Amino acid sequence: MKGNVRADRLPADLSLTPTPPPVTVIQEPLDGGLPLDPPPLGAAPAPPEQGFLFDPPPLGAAPAPQEQGFLPGLDPAQQGPAPLHLAGIAPYSSWSAPSPAERRARLWRALGAFVLAAATVFFVVAIAARAITARMPGVTAEAFAMTPVSRALLLASRSARDGAAAKVLVAPEVFSRWQGSTPPPAIRHDGYASIRGGVLFTPDSFRPTGSSYDLLLHFHGNTQLVRESAEVAGLNAAVAVINLGIGSGAYEDLYAQPGVYESLLADIDRALAQRGLPTPRLRRVALSSWSAGYGAVAKILELRRGTESLDAILVTDGIHCGFAPEQPSGLNTLQLASFARAAQLAASGQLLFTITHSEIDPIAYASSSATASYLLGAAAGHPVEREPARDAPQHLRLRAAEGAVSKKLEKQMIPTTEASLGGLHVRGFRGNTPEHHMAHLLQMASTVLPELVERWSEGGDPLPQGR
Repeated sequence: MKGNVRADRLPADLSLTPTPPPVTVIQEPLDGGLPLDPPPLGAAPAPPEQGFLFDPPPLGAAPAPQEQGFLPGLDPAQQGPAPLHLAGIAPYSSWSAPSPAERRARLWRALGAFVLAAATVFFVVAIAARAITARMPGVTAEAFAMTPVSRALLLASRSARDGAAAKVLVAPEVFSRWQGSTPPPAIRHDGYASIRGGVLFTPDSFRPTGSSYDLLLHFHGNTQLVRESAEVAGLNAAVAVINLGIGSGAYEDLYAQPGVYESLLADIDRALAQRGLPTPRLRRVALSSWSAGYGAVAKILELRRGTESLDAILVTDGIHCGFAPEQPSGLNTLQLASFARAAQLAASGQLLFTITHSEIDPIAYASSSATASYLLGAAAGHPVEREPARDAPQHLRLRAAEGAVSKKLEKQMIPTTEASLGGLHVRGFRGNTPEHHMAHLLQMASTVLPELVERWSEGGDPLPQGR
C-alpha cells in the first residue's frame, strides 16, 4: 500500500498498484561478439573471426596460405609473390633466442668494456696524483710509496689539515704518517681539576702532541702564582700544586706512607683525562717545592717505587735539617740522605737538581744555605768553594703576585754565589727577611723554571724508569 498523505496534502490514491504485463526477452547475438546462447546441437560451428597476424592457427588445422607481398621498386607481375619478411612484415616465430655461445660472447664484450674503462680512470688518477705530488712542497717520500688512490685522497684532503675531511677518507695511521704527527688533543685550559691535597692546572703553555705528557709537581705555595709562573716561563707541562699546611711536618707525615705518591700520580692521570687528554701517559716528572714543601720531596725521594721517570728537582729556599754536633758538618745528615743521593745523580748528569737559598738563619735548625753547601760536598766527595754570582735574573711582575706582598716590601733577587756540578746547580741570593724568602717563590719563573724548560725543550727521550 502507498501512504495516505501526499506531499501536497491532497487525498492519496489508495487503490492497488497495477501489475505490469509479462515481458518477452529475445536474445540476439552481440554485434561482432559471441552469442549469448550456445548454438543448437548438431549445428556446424561458425567460422572463427579473423584474428591478429600473430595468432597461432587452431590445433590440427592446416597452415593458412602465406599472404602475398611484393618488393618495392619492381613490377609485381615480374617478381611474383614475396615472402612476408621481405615485404616488411615479420611472420610468426621469425625471432629466435640467442645461443649460449652468443650470450657468453656478449657477456665477455661487456666485461671487457668495463675493465677498460676502470683501467683508464685508474691510470689517469695515478698520473695526475703523482704529477701534483711532485710539484707540492713538503711532501715526503712516504707519500710516493702510498698507493695512487691513497695519495689522491691525501692530496684532495690536504686543504683540511685539521683532519675533518682527511680522517674520513684515509685511515688514521696513514693520515698521521702523512702529517708527521697525530693531531693535538683538545685540552681544556680554563679552571682546574681537584686532586688529592691540591689542584691540577693545564696552563696555556701545555700543548701535548699526543697522550704523553710532562708534569711539574709543586709542593707549597700560591696555586695561581705557580701556574702563571709556568706559563710565563713557557713550560709545556701539566702543573699540579699541593698545599698541606705551614710546616714541613705535614708534608713529611703524608708522603712517609708508601704508595701515597704513586696514588697521587694516578689521580693526576684521571684528572688529565677529564680535561681532554686521551689515555694520559706520564713521561717525565719534575718535583718542585718552596719553603716547607721540601718535606714532601724528601720523603718521595726516599720511598718512591721508581715506576715514573723522575727527571728534575727544583727546590727554592727550603731544604732544612736538624743539628748533629757529632757529625763533621754539624748537620743531621740522615735527614738529608735522600737529597744527597739525588745530588750525586745530578752531578753525574742523570738529573737536573736546582737549589736556590737566601741568607736567612732560622737558628733552631740548619739554614737552606748550610744544607746547600753540604749537598755540593756530598755530590763532589769533598767541600766545594762557590764562586761569586755573575748575572742577576730578570725581575718579573706577575698578576697572581698582586696582593701577595706589598710593592714597598717586594724584594729583588740579587745573586751572591753559585756553583755547578753536572746537572746540580746551587745559587745563593741576598736577604734575610720574610719578603726575601717570598721572592724565591714569586720569581721562580726567572730562576729555576728556565733551566727546566731548556732541558725539556731539547726533545730527548726520558731516562729509563727505576732511577
